[in-house]
Amino acid sequence: MSIQRMIILALLLGCGAVAIFFAASPQVTNEPPHTPVAITRLTHDPGNALRPAWSPDNRLIAFESNRDGTFQIYVMNADGSHQRAVTAGANENRRPVWTPDSQSILYDSSDGIRQDIWIVHLASGARKQLTRVEGLADYATLSPDGKHIVFYLYKDMTLNLWTARADGSDAKPLTHDLADARREEPTMSWRQIGWSADSEWIVFTGGDGTTIWVMRRDGSDARVIVEDEEINHLPWFLPDGRVAFITEYVPPRYGGAWTNAWTYDLKTGRRTLVHEKMSMQESCAWNADNSKLVFASPRAGRFDIYLIDLHAPGGLDALRGKSSQDVEGE
Repeated sequence: MSIQRMIILALLLGCGAVAIFFAASPQVTNEPPHTPVAITRLTHDPGNALRPAWSPDNRLIAFESNRDGTFQIYVMNADGSHQRAVTAGANENRRPVWTPDSQSILYDSSDGIRQDIWIVHLASGARKQLTRVEGLADYATLSPDGKHIVFYLYKDMTLNLWTARADGSDAKPLTHDLADARREEPTMSWRQIGWSADSEWIVFTGGDGTTIWVMRRDGSDARVIVEDEEINHLPWFLPDGRVAFITEYVPPRYGGAWTNAWTYDLKTGRRTLVHEKMSMQESCAWNADNSKLVFASPRAGRFDIYLIDLHAPGGLDALRGKSSQDVEGE
């Protein structure tokens, strides 16, 4: 990884950490034990737990942790129980992304020189290397029809989107000038790429970190759908075909940063505010029906994974960081 990429990553993680530090706490602690609580701490890592990812069937949460040395991929039940590593070895294994059937996890594995996309099957524990590219590949996402993956690749000082068959063969670029370090543009990956339900379209963040794009899976018909002066990223497709994304607001003095969640209708061009003044940024992930989200926060002195239940008493306040009581599981 280039020095510039490392600096950019540190700065962005720092911005996220400042905002996430003010993440919410639960509202009620005197309810019966079966009553859902607004916010729960799921991990108690001796290291850092980051980048939670919710399985499509809502049963499991994947994340990366360096609790035992190098970063590895872990999974746990949705309530934080039964945490276990699904990768091991000297390589750093990071950025988990679920396959649509919730049976396997895509991740990137780095030996310090090369970084390629791998897949691990949870039931069998079998791991397989998919890509063999001369560069740094990450955030691979499998299409809903199971035929193709798309991923980011940093190579020759340039960041682009690439595609390959599901087995990693026939890898080729989808973009050719997404971001270039020689132009002092940010060349870090902006989270996973979203697929439409019919596997025909993908949605992603532009190289500038402020625009949201859609294009066909073969790279054609690329166009910007969100373009303003804010930091827009983390786009994904909703089941009804709309695009959801996050807008990050970071004041110049980094005081009281927040995020808003939006939807964008590709047919009408209508942009709708869904949640405002949310107190967490990256890394966060919503479950399939958008009733819960998980995020990484350093509020306990290191990064751990927390869950907010919007259906619980005080859930919406927790999302906005308004509650002041302790977190369940602390």
